[in-house]
Amino acid sequence: MPINADYKYIAAEIEFQKAETGAQKMKALRNMLSTAPTHKGAERLRADIKRRIAQLKDEIVKTKKQGKGRSFAIKREGAAQIVFIGLPNSGKSTLLSKLSSKKIKVADYEFTTTKPEVASIKFENIWLQAIEVPAVHEGYAEHKQGRQFLAIVRSADFVVVVVKEFRDIAKIQAELKKANILLRKTKEMIRFEQHMPHMVITWKDFNKKNLVRELWKAQHKIRVQTRAGHKIAPKPIVLQEGATVETVAKTIHKDMIRKFRFAKVRGPSAAFKDQQVGLEHVLKDTDIVEVFMK
Repeated sequence: MPINADYKYIAAEIEFQKAETGAQKMKALRNMLSTAPTHKGAERLRADIKRRIAQLKDEIVKTKKQGKGRSFAIKREGAAQIVFIGLPNSGKSTLLSKLSSKKIKVADYEFTTTKPEVASIKFENIWLQAIEVPAVHEGYAEHKQGRQFLAIVRSADFVVVVVKEFRDIAKIQAELKKANILLRKTKEMIRFEQHMPHMVITWKDFNKKNLVRELWKAQHKIRVQTRAGHKIAPKPIVLQEGATVETVAKTIHKDMIRKFRFAKVRGPSAAFKDQQVGLEHVLKDTDIVEVFMK
């Protein structure tokens, strides 16, 4: 990767790495092509991007011809996907409305939510994708739609269980168990057996600012912004806790490891501003990293 590729190209690379659909990947590749350096040393890079665009076009055409799709499939967006689940009239719609900017239908009768509702929750410089699935009831896991909703629960990064009373948790557990989704208690919180963390919320706990912060902390992820010269990428890279400078370099471009010289870090993990570090340096949330190459 050419040394003088600016943060716009780096952002496009990250966008491509995170893309899940063909359309998202195509958009990212086109952004990479439009922001890639134009000097002679970058000819190989630009040719590679054009080849990937052509290949992706063929894949998209084949997929459209097959015409396959999944009901209630929800495209992942944001730094984490969080599912809100509860019994009828538990208040999950109200909670999600308060946490997000989306107005979700709320009523005094049961089963107001009949399909998954998707909203976005803002936390500082990132967005968390929030999904409310229709209320859990007896026989939920035995119906086709109920199983589809539980599939959304299973694939989420984190699940918020909203209850009026803690004894309601047992009713939710019973339906989840039918779908082989088990809850078990730990010292910190309630977690899925398959390493899927949970948080149980009652209305007495509600404080929007604190709750959103706790939701982010529970993801065990960090935000890292890249820097090129005096320009800091506005959109952070989201990584798992324990990520290193090497993780960031690999996320940006595979060639960065081979050509890596050192990095400068400012933020919580740095002993001082612009500390010079190597690939093994462990990063923390809100760090800013500038990578220097040979």
